[in-house]
Amino acid sequence: MALSEKTDYVVYDSGLMMNSKQPMKQVDVCLVSTKDYVFYVPKKTVGMFVVLNTIKTHKLFEGKSIEQGVRDLIAQAETKEDLEKSMIALLEDDEKYVHKIADKKSFKFKGFLGKHTVRMSTGGTNWSSVMAKGKGNSKEFRTFHGQ
Repeated sequence: MALSEKTDYVVYDSGLMMNSKQPMKQVDVCLVSTKDYVFYVPKKTVGMFVVLNTIKTHKLFEGKSIEQGVRDLIAQAETKEDLEKSMIALLEDDEKYVHKIADKKSFKFKGFLGKHTVRMSTGGTNWSSVMAKGKGNSKEFRTFHGQ
């Protein structure tokens, strides 16, 4: 049985990620989320060449954009759990890019001028936030997570 977009998962070609480790750095990401996880697939950034090389050399990304490779990975998943395992493997379970919602002390959306950003915290000053870019996408992302 194939997964259903907007029921089992959501995917956005473009998102803007920030985190507490590098608060002045904004990373353009491809954003994938299930009800249990939020995944950031980095597209453009400085200083993270190892992850970008891993993704570009992955068999699904040969001669394709990162966005298309991610959609191909989603298309191969039979269940939500398959998708989550594939994304965790792709991102090498890196805490900067793999966020299990149940492990977060807070998972809150904030809205400003029609843009909705989710901020996830593991406590103290350790946080990560992401906003789905594109008309209506950030609100749709918020709705998917029931907030």
